[in-house]
Amino acid sequence: MAEMSTDPNMKKTILSFITLAITTSTIAMPYTETTSVFKQVPSKRIYQPDYLIKKTDQSQVTIHIQRKKYLNGIIDCPSLIYFDKKKIISLHSFEETTLFLNPDRYYIKYAINNSGCINLEFYQNVQPEIDIMTQERLMLGEHVYEFSIGEETKPK
Repeated sequence: MAEMSTDPNMKKTILSFITLAITTSTIAMPYTETTSVFKQVPSKRIYQPDYLIKKTDQSQVTIHIQRKKYLNGIIDCPSLIYFDKKKIISLHSFEETTLFLNPDRYYIKYAINNSGCINLEFYQNVQPEIDIMTQERLMLGEHVYEFSIGEETKPK
């Protein structure tokens, strides 16, 4: 009976083919829907619940916000969401929420809070201090706008 070669180059070659076959089959797999890892915000961190309720009698802007992982999970400080300087909700890592606002022109600003985390601020009736982190945007009714908050550190 023939014995399998113990040549190290042969083992590397076989291992390379197996790895290539697994990689190719993984890449060729069809797309399947994945379950979201984002959670809803607990009610104790919702300060203005009216902004989270869609009104059926008028056209509204839908704003979906996701709070991704902060600094690779080392620290988790909240990102606060404001509307005209009113605190609406506090998001922690891997949480999401949906706000409903009236169609209008808004100033949208990302701001660093005292803890070093990023807040997201929407201004309709109050003009914020304009800086590089502020943008003006016309937000139309029955449209969905996506915002993502997340800080990442990558090794150099």
